[in-house]
Amino acid sequence: MQEVCLEKIGEDSAALKRISPLYAGRGSLLTAVLQYVYQTVRGENKLFEVLAGEALYDFELLGALIGRLGADPVFTACPPYPVSYHSAAGVDYAKTERAMLSADIRMEERLLAGYDAALATVGGEVSGPVARLRDNCLSRLGRLNRAAGDLL
Repeated sequence: MQEVCLEKIGEDSAALKRISPLYAGRGSLLTAVLQYVYQTVRGENKLFEVLAGEALYDFELLGALIGRLGADPVFTACPPYPVSYHSAAGVDYAKTERAMLSADIRMEERLLAGYDAALATVGGEVSGPVARLRDNCLSRLGRLNRAAGDLL
């Protein structure tokens, strides 16, 4: 995977406001990481462990981007403000592999919509990392859809 360069990105409160909910909001990348980790701990499918690692990598990238945009990447929907702290209540604790895959597909579709909306409003150097995150999301979504199809 090619590295994403964040060096040219500076403070941008408008871009920060647009992408922050994707970081640690209810339907965020942090929620995705926690959901995949839960599924990995349950040991249902090795795919969940792979997706957890990929989502964690993306979460680190998004946190670094938030830092470059001028905020401390604390686990809130609107860093750096100490409001709306992340809650694991958004994690879908499905018990069967089929239900987990379905929950993950819904989660990645929500993230994809968030990335699309962000790309429509952010520009310049910020669009590169957001496009990478969107592409990674699409990749996970494709694998989830294939895995769900295999269960039918």
